[in-house]
Amino acid sequence: MALAGALGSTARLGSLRVAGYRLAPRLPCAVAPNARSFSVLLQRSTRHSINRSQLLLLTARRNASTEAPAVSNGPAATPLDESVASGAATIPPDVVHVDAATVDTSGASEVLTGLADSVTTHLPAALQYGDLAALGLISWTPAGLIRWSIELINVTTGLPWFWTIVGASLFWKAVLIPISIKSLRNSSRLLPLQPHIVKLQAEMEAVRKTGDKLAMQRTALKIRKLYSDAGVSMGATALVPFIQIPVTLGMFFGIKKLCDLPLPQLMNSGLDILPNLTVADPYMILPIALCAAVNVQISIGAAELNLTERPEMGHIMNGLRLLSVAGIWVMSAFPSGLMVSLLTTSVATTLQSYLLQQPRIRTALDIPIVPREARGQLPSPRESVDYVIAKWKSKVNEAKSQAAAGQRRR
Repeated sequence: MALAGALGSTARLGSLRVAGYRLAPRLPCAVAPNARSFSVLLQRSTRHSINRSQLLLLTARRNASTEAPAVSNGPAATPLDESVASGAATIPPDVVHVDAATVDTSGASEVLTGLADSVTTHLPAALQYGDLAALGLISWTPAGLIRWSIELINVTTGLPWFWTIVGASLFWKAVLIPISIKSLRNSSRLLPLQPHIVKLQAEMEAVRKTGDKLAMQRTALKIRKLYSDAGVSMGATALVPFIQIPVTLGMFFGIKKLCDLPLPQLMNSGLDILPNLTVADPYMILPIALCAAVNVQISIGAAELNLTERPEMGHIMNGLRLLSVAGIWVMSAFPSGLMVSLLTTSVATTLQSYLLQQPRIRTALDIPIVPREARGQLPSPRESVDYVIAKWKSKVNEAKSQAAAGQRRR
């Protein structure tokens, strides 16, 4: 037992000697009563910039000062004690042993304070108003204005960045609600007039081929009168896409730029299951969820389409469904922050379409109620494939007919 204790003492003092030799030039040899407890805290930190061995040195020096009398004042010197003494004699001269009672511990306290700051301040600073402008991310473009609104929401509310992106997406979706209601009101009023509109459009196409400008003006006046009698403004109807498209593209490129930069604050989303918004979702949950949301949105929104007079719209919707499934692989490379915005917008659009189909809400917003039999129903995938094949053959035959007619003229 005595031999085992002596071996343990020798190994412990030898390790302390090596630690003192390696680290003494970096840190004053001082005693700090709380060095042991703070070193435990520091071991749990993975992002501090100062090596935790400096604190362990403080603890080692304290232990050495308390154990030294037990080694030097023993009743008899053993070979192990002599080896310890010889090891102590070889300590480099730059390691100075001082008395704990005469050493000022203010330097060690400053080191401990700095280490505490490094442990507790490893997170990036909160975004301040004007930071994005300093980075050149604010401008009068749609993407720049949307980034400015994101900064304003985050700084004003103090929300985590996950919820900041969700809130910004919902905010801009709410901005477009009046335009969406206006567009839905116009399309619902024109739905019963589709046969007349299609007839006048075919007449306009035939007149345009003849080059009769007077007949074209008369047909245009008929179409305008039809719109006016239905209470629909042609200018407002044509203006809707020019407002919705810039906002949609601005949200996409605005948030994508923040994630690609990346903005340091986006690396701490505030949500444990999605901690970093600047990287892609490794489990592909967000792309799959967005694909499902887009398909639900298409199914609900098909009720507002006039598929009787414009059957190609149903096949276009089926094509979008196919693209959404194929787009999972493409969207898997998008940053998580961008995917959160797209998913939020899609879910909000689906909910909006569902609510605007309710009779009470349509009555309150002066939107004509579409009869159930007049509501659109998407064709099956097989019907869409047959439609595409028939359309392709029709175009090929038309091209052959035009080529044959040109040869006969020669």
